[in-house]
Order: sequence, then structure tokens, then C-alpha cells
Amino acid sequence: MDKAEFLTGWLPYLLPVAILLVFLTGVRLLRARRSTRTSYTRQDFLLSPEERQLYKALRQAIGEDYAVFGRVRIDDIVTPRAATGTDAAWDALEQLGEMHFPFVLCKLSDLSIACAIQLVQHKLPGRRGRELAEHPLKTICAAAGLPLLRMEASPFYDRHDIRQAVAEAVRREPLFITETDGRKEPTIAELEKLEL
Repeated sequence: MDKAEFLTGWLPYLLPVAILLVFLTGVRLLRARRSTRTSYTRQDFLLSPEERQLYKALRQAIGEDYAVFGRVRIDDIVTPRAATGTDAAWDALEQLGEMHFPFVLCKLSDLSIACAIQLVQHKLPGRRGRELAEHPLKTICAAAGLPLLRMEASPFYDRHDIRQAVAEAVRREPLFITETDGRKEPTIAELEKLEL
């Protein structure tokens, strides 16, 4: 039997086997490609349920005075002046995994930052209230001169209380002018408001 006779005798069997192998290889490649596409999941909401509840209350309370921006990265608003080594407050914030403000209020007229809002979760049993008072974000914002309004998560908010809290947070922080040497000085208008 020569090669030509051998091939013609087996050709009807080899051709379907080759087609089947190509088909199975194609199916495997499609499954592999699909599995990499489905490795991502889409979030349905930008904000958590607690943050959405606070957002609705904020929108009702502040009216047309401020724009509300959600989930703003802290380092987009607060940056250190110079790298002077490690910063304990910043390191503690990174360890907590809280690297964004839930909300930032900006003046609607020029979109300048009026204050940041931190959503404080309900106090857990056994957790000391002192830990919440010494939150690193409070330290960082105080050092940067950024008003920080800390609001406890709640299923209900009173819009008058929110409006008053925003007004107090914005008002109590003095407006600073940064000098060329890095010092911050309060403006004269703010000094006139001080009660002596």
C-alpha cells in the first residue's frame, strides 16, 4: 500500500476529526475570553444607603446655596505642603481605609470649597466615644484649615438641623490667607467678627 492509497483510505475519517479539533479549540478560546470579561462587576449605586440618605437630606437642607459633590478623594482637597517625613494622622487614615470624603459642599457661585462632610457610623457597643473624637480626618482638616462637618448616620435627618450645622461649620472656621513663606494668617474681616 503506497502513501496515496493510505491517505485516500483514511481521509474521510481524518477530515471530521480535524474539524472537530478546530471547533473544540474555538469553543475553549471563546470560554476563556468570556471568563476574563465577566471578572468585573458593576456597582448599582455610587453611594452607600447611608450616604444616599444623607445626600437627599443635604440637597433639601442647603437649597441653592451649595453644590454637593460625593465621594471626593481626600488627597484631591488636602495635600501636605512639603514631604517632612511620615505623618501619623495620614497613616492612621490609610489604615482605616477612609481615603475619601462622603460629601464636599462647594459655594454655587464659584465652586470654592465651603466644607467637607464626614459620615460617622453609629457608635458600636464597647467602642469608646473618645476614638470618634480623635479621628485622624479631624486632625488633618484642622491642620489644613478645612471646615469638617461630622454627621452621625441616621435613617432620618432634620433639614433645619443640617442647615444650621452647615452654617456653623462654615462660619466657625476663619478664612486664611497663605503668605509666601507658608504661614496662614486670618483676614481682617474675620478678626473683626471675634468677640473680645
